[in-house]
Amino acid sequence: MRKSPNGSRNGGGRASPFWLLAPGFWLLLAFPLIPGCANQAVQEADRAVADYFVGDFAQAEARLRPLAGKTDENFVLNNVRLGSAALVGYDLDTAESAFLRAYEVINSVGVNDGGRSLGAAVVDEKIKVWKGEPFERAMVNTYLGLVYYIRHDYNNARASFENALFKLRDYGEGDNKGDQYRQQESNFALAYLMLGKCHQRLGRPEDAKKAFARAVELRPYLAPVADFGRNEKSNVLLVVDYGHGPQKATNFDGAVVGFGPTPREEGPIPPPVVLVDGRPVDPALGGPPVDLLALAQDRKWQSIDTIRTVKSALGTGMIAGGAGYALADRHANPYVALGLIAGGLVLKATSQADVRQWEMLPRTTFVIPLSLPPGKHDVTVDFPVIPGLRQDWRGIEVPAQGEATYYFRTQRYNPGPFNWPPATVPPQTANAGK
Repeated sequence: MRKSPNGSRNGGGRASPFWLLAPGFWLLLAFPLIPGCANQAVQEADRAVADYFVGDFAQAEARLRPLAGKTDENFVLNNVRLGSAALVGYDLDTAESAFLRAYEVINSVGVNDGGRSLGAAVVDEKIKVWKGEPFERAMVNTYLGLVYYIRHDYNNARASFENALFKLRDYGEGDNKGDQYRQQESNFALAYLMLGKCHQRLGRPEDAKKAFARAVELRPYLAPVADFGRNEKSNVLLVVDYGHGPQKATNFDGAVVGFGPTPREEGPIPPPVVLVDGRPVDPALGGPPVDLLALAQDRKWQSIDTIRTVKSALGTGMIAGGAGYALADRHANPYVALGLIAGGLVLKATSQADVRQWEMLPRTTFVIPLSLPPGKHDVTVDFPVIPGLRQDWRGIEVPAQGEATYYFRTQRYNPGPFNWPPATVPPQTANAGK
């Protein structure tokens, strides 16, 4: 340390505060920087996610199958990953089982409470099970409902979409301890839209109209998509996933500081152009029912763990600020610096960062009801403003009665053309609309 001309430290004769000289203090600051070693299961899951994003859905599913059977802290996460890979490949049995297993654990009581028998039965009670953010939980129920809807199991589909509309906790700061919250009605228009379609197929027109009306109330531009008459006549439903969902943003020590990108950073969601046998359909059907990037910015769509972890990131800043203040100014008041560090430690003590997330989520899911002549048709979903983002399907089957549902996961530079049915689709799925 530099000495002053008179030989004393810090020039003013004042010794540095003892807590800045203690090795344990710097170890405390450096500890969060020590990376953990990723185990083989995590690495294999990362490879599966990479396979998914290059369009090798079968390989992604094969990698995830054994991981989804392990009752560890990533049980739910690996099951929703498996569900995503299986759904895009129309392996509906695997998708249903995976999403259902995830749903059951997400809704179980005591999974992350040490000493609870259910938590000990599912995973080691000392390990925290990933259960996702509220918007991720809503999508688990949505995809499970979509599997049922594709299979014309409208009662189970209805229940799943209703579960996606769970009450949200709008957190506020408590006076003494913990976070207070009040329940808020869900603004998840995607589930209201699909719930209306389920009621319609179950012969409950009044309930269907209420659900459609709520979707339009939340997003007025959905009026053409939520039109009762249009959906009543629909014999083909296209469910199209677009873009990439929110990602957790972290600071230097891995603490979550929010979600990115924001809707402003990413820009508006472009409407798809749908072509049937080369002819465009009504462009008014291209309104996005949800924007997960926007939901991730909304505090009530975040878990209490995430909110606490954001506090932890703020605490890191306070600790660094206090230490920097003390080091930068030789006349620094040690009590000010100590106060900043103490406050930061209090904030950091509220939570540990959990940066795990469901990477396969889209930014939005379009719901496009169509009325087409029975038979086989070529269908293209194109996003002209994004070069390479389109998907071509040949031989899509349109039933004479009922409604056939097709799920598309659009990805850049993976346009096809794809032939219906895919080789992996069993006959009962290929003929589901007949």
